[in-house]
Amino acid sequence: MKFPFLDALNNADESFIEEVFEYEESLKRRRRYTVKNIIGITAAAACAALIFGAGIFAFGRRGLESKPDAGVPAPIAPAPEITAPETTAPADVVEVEPSYNDRIANGETVTVETYIGKRIEYQDLAFTLKDITISPTFPEGITKDDISFTPIVTAYTDDDSEDNILGFVGKSYDYGEYAAEHGLPPIESEEDYGWYTVRKLAVSDVIDDSGLYQGPMDVPDEAYKWVFLELEIENLTDGELLEYMADMELCGGEYVVHPTAAAAMVDGEPVWGEAPYSFYAYSTEVSYMSEHTGEELYDGQAEGKKFHNLVFAPRETKTLVLGYCVSDHFVYGDLFLNLHNSEFTYMDDFVYLPLK
Repeated sequence: MKFPFLDALNNADESFIEEVFEYEESLKRRRRYTVKNIIGITAAAACAALIFGAGIFAFGRRGLESKPDAGVPAPIAPAPEITAPETTAPADVVEVEPSYNDRIANGETVTVETYIGKRIEYQDLAFTLKDITISPTFPEGITKDDISFTPIVTAYTDDDSEDNILGFVGKSYDYGEYAAEHGLPPIESEEDYGWYTVRKLAVSDVIDDSGLYQGPMDVPDEAYKWVFLELEIENLTDGELLEYMADMELCGGEYVVHPTAAAAMVDGEPVWGEAPYSFYAYSTEVSYMSEHTGEELYDGQAEGKKFHNLVFAPRETKTLVLGYCVSDHFVYGDLFLNLHNSEFTYMDDFVYLPLK
C-alpha cells in the first residue's frame, strides 16, 4: 500500500526543509527551560509539527490534488514560549554565635570581653578590669582549700509583690535538715550548750573538689557558678597604703532606689528630709583572693579580716584575682563590682565597676 503523503514528504525541497529546521533552532535559542524532560518533549513536538507542516506545504507546491478554493495553508504559529518557573533561592543559613549566657548555661568556661580595659579612679586607687571568666568549676590551679567564703545556699524566685522592694524572695536551707536527708553528719554546737546547733547550708558544703555545685535544686535556675576576675589596682599616692580588699562585693539583679530620710544641717539645726540611696539588690562577698599580706589594719582586727589585707608601695600597681560564688538566678544578668572603700551615704550611691 502506498502513501502519497510520504512520497511527497520525501520529495520536498531540501532548501525548504533546511529553512524549517533553522526556524526550529531559532526557537530553541529563545527558550529557556529548567527541566530537561520538558525541553526534550517540547522540542520534539515542535520539530514534528514543523516537519509535518513542511510536508503538507511541500505537497501543495508539488501539485497534490486539492479541493477548489482550499487556499494556501496558514503559516505554522510558533510554539508558545514556556517560562521557567521562578524558584526562590534558599536563604543563607546564618550561624548565630551563642551568647555568654547560653555558653555559661551549657557548662562552658566563658571569658567575658565587654568591659575589659574599663578603668575607674576612686579614693587614691585606680581599678582596671583585665579579665573575667564565668564557669561552673574553679579555674585551673585553684582548689577547694583556696576558697575562704561561700554564700548560704538559697532558692531565689522573682516576686512581683509591691511589699518586696528587692524584687525577689529567697529561701535558705537548714544544714541539719539537709544533712539528715543526705546521710551527712550533723554539726555539733559548743559543749556549753549541749545540744545540736542549727545553721544554714553553705555552698562549700555542697560542691565537689572541682567546685561543681551539687546541692538542692528546688527551682529551675537554682545553682551556683564561679566568677573570677582579674583587676589591675594602682596606688595613685606617694605613700604606702594598707587596704582591706574583701569589701569589693560582686553585685547584680535590679537596681534599687531605697526610700529613706536623713537629717541635713540648716543654720546649725538638723532638718529631716527625703534622701533615698541606691544599690543593687543582689550581692555576694569575696570567695577567693590571689594575694594578701595578713598585716593588721587596725588594733584587734580579726584573723579572718587580716587575711584580706593588702599593702601597696607608693605608686605601685598590683594585679589581683578575685573569685565569687554567684547564684544562677543572677549570674546571667549584668554584674558589677562594688569598688573598695565605696560606701553609700544618704546622699550618695555605691561606686560600681561594670563587669559584663
